[in-house]
Amino acid sequence: MTIRLLHQTDLFRPYNDPDDHWDLACVYALAASGKVELGGVLVDFPPDHLPGRSPDVTGIAQLSYLTGLPTRMAVGSSIAFTHGRALLAALTRRDRAGAEFLLNYLRESEGPAYISIVGSCRDLAIAAKLEPDLFRNKCAGIYLNAGAGHPDVAKQGHIEHNVMMNSAAFAAIFEIQCPIFWMPCFECVPPESEINPNVQRFGTYYRFNQSEVLPKLSATLQSYFTYSLEARTDSRYLQPLLAPQSDSWSWNTLYAYRSMWSTAGFFHMVSQAVDREGKIVAGSDADDAVFGFRPVDIKCDSNGVTTWTDAGAASIRFLFEVKDLDSYASAMTAAMTTLLGAIQ
Repeated sequence: MTIRLLHQTDLFRPYNDPDDHWDLACVYALAASGKVELGGVLVDFPPDHLPGRSPDVTGIAQLSYLTGLPTRMAVGSSIAFTHGRALLAALTRRDRAGAEFLLNYLRESEGPAYISIVGSCRDLAIAAKLEPDLFRNKCAGIYLNAGAGHPDVAKQGHIEHNVMMNSAAFAAIFEIQCPIFWMPCFECVPPESEINPNVQRFGTYYRFNQSEVLPKLSATLQSYFTYSLEARTDSRYLQPLLAPQSDSWSWNTLYAYRSMWSTAGFFHMVSQAVDREGKIVAGSDADDAVFGFRPVDIKCDSNGVTTWTDAGAASIRFLFEVKDLDSYASAMTAAMTTLLGAIQ
């Protein structure tokens, strides 16, 4: 049966971190290649500490145009999730819209329905509080990109950004009764002054130079990235796609390094893996894969601090793991480039 995906993201313009624009392109590439049916894109309400941002509706519209797919999107709640029932009663219609978008997606799904979370967990937590049985019965899995994965809490570092956006919501995700594929952004959260952290076993982080990927993409997809990475506010978002100019890169855009976290989950969702050479291979448990997931038991307190232990095969909680520290970054970069080739 068709795999469905709803993608939740903190996709803003101007961007906070343009990794979200790369992730969104990967999601649309999966849909364009027929591997998933895109059920929608849910964008976070801009947090107070990022003034001047708005949900990047133009980026979604550009990729919808390039792939010929309909635009289904919603904006999330402006109110932080708390565990009290009073929160649900206090939500206005517009602040319930993101959660209802998620719930309708699950109700309408006949086959496996997945959710990828690369921003705040706020709306997912609200939705699960409203209708927990719907997740138990209809959600095939949640790919949760947030947190720190070191087994020793004392070594996890400070609270990771996606957790910090609403720590109570992050903690609430682990109470949902469906498979959860936890993808910690780091094993140990590095200090902000550390520009290039190392790849770590229980963290999804890797980075690449954009010059390794951008020139290999279609001219129209290059124009999407130019528009996004240059943080343009020009409302004429369609014209750059109709008349792409691949020679219009600024030096900063072409040669900037890009940090990434979420890529592996997109392959795993469609039962694919990535080998050491960066080739996409069938089977999410391939022997030579550079990443995998291990069954675990996870506990998370209200501050978003996690502890985990290994578990048996019956567990519905899984932890991301890098299996080849030396090859992981280059392999993921190559595989992502191949995936993005689906958008012409």
